[in-house]
Amino acid sequence: MKTFKSYLTEFAQLSTSDYVFDTHTDNSSSLKIPISGPMFKRIWPDTIRATVFHTTDLRGLPKLKKLEGGKKTISAFFSMMSRYMESGIATEGGIVVEMDADVLISAKDDIMSMVDKTGRRWVEMSWFQNANLIGPGFGKVEKELNTLIANLVVKHLPKDVTQGEHEYELWSDMKRHLHGDGKKLRLVIKDYFDGVEKVIKKNKEVLGNIFYGYARSKRMTDNAWDEQIVNNIKIKKVHVIKPHPTKDVWGEDEIKQHITDVHNWPIKAWDASIELEIYTRAVVAKEKGK
Repeated sequence: MKTFKSYLTEFAQLSTSDYVFDTHTDNSSSLKIPISGPMFKRIWPDTIRATVFHTTDLRGLPKLKKLEGGKKTISAFFSMMSRYMESGIATEGGIVVEMDADVLISAKDDIMSMVDKTGRRWVEMSWFQNANLIGPGFGKVEKELNTLIANLVVKHLPKDVTQGEHEYELWSDMKRHLHGDGKKLRLVIKDYFDGVEKVIKKNKEVLGNIFYGYARSKRMTDNAWDEQIVNNIKIKKVHVIKPHPTKDVWGEDEIKQHITDVHNWPIKAWDASIELEIYTRAVVAKEKGK
């Protein structure tokens, strides 16, 4: 489980190229997989649309409003212990937003997702290896990703550079080898995205079970929280936990007015976070039972 402080790194956002070339092993385990809504829609057109929840604070609401109906992804949950709703993860907490969303990746624990400057999320391949979700056929995915990197290195670097060097060392140092040439780097990144999509599509049954098995079945974890990477959100209700962390500055009426100023969403205030936890579990269980 990731510590709260480690979530703060999400706000020191890196570029797309930083994630593409950030490898620290000699195999695919350290590759970062882009979580792209359009790509996943092409591979799995039958989108899972579900009620999910997102914990935030008052400052996070305008950002969520801008994300409604869009392709950018956020991290949400089906199941979370009440104290984390109240204290927050990368925010002050105290606000839980109930929303409909398209589920792109679903897991019973922390996916350790990262977000780049464009708003795209990334998941390291090592998460799949450590998530106790892999089954027959996953080794093929790893092998094909290793082949992809080897082919891209040969394609984009001269022979005198690649000779005798391991492909992942060359890959992680791609920017230096291309002398920071933005045009060439964009071509490499495009080939990486296209190649990853081909690998995922070719193995969509194996990966579909990993990406969506939890959302299709349990939707309830024994961990502190689960993680659902979602997009195309539609906010249904804003839940406020009393006493809210801003209580020394604003009273309940002021908090509700602040929310209404962002958008006229329905608002529900809760006297205790455990009551909200019970509510979220009931909503998820009811929807799962349909």
